[in-house]
Amino acid sequence: MFEEWFGVKVPDDGVGCLQDIHWSMGAFGYFPTYTLGNLYAAQLLEAMEKDLGNIDAVVTSGDWSSLLQWLRPRIHEQGSKMTPAELIESATGSPPSPEPFLRYVEGKYGSLYGL
Repeated sequence: MFEEWFGVKVPDDGVGCLQDIHWSMGAFGYFPTYTLGNLYAAQLLEAMEKDLGNIDAVVTSGDWSSLLQWLRPRIHEQGSKMTPAELIESATGSPPSPEPFLRYVEGKYGSLYGL
């Protein structure tokens, strides 16, 4: 698909998309944090969209003030007062869950891959 879309043929995995400084330095501990970040972000996005409406339209408008107004009391002002799981539950009303991420990924990529 990369070649189809961008006209660039990736000959092998050695020069492919998984080239990342973390591989060469053996810092594999970062990958779980990426996963948690993606799960949390999807859950926050879903809750934010429930309260504010279409987030893509908000971002496209260039006026992100409603996003900041949503995030500040729920995330920014909380700092380290709670564990990440407690923060997500407090901000979204639900404990951390993979379901929002799965909905996001299926919605974004499902049609590309026939899912």
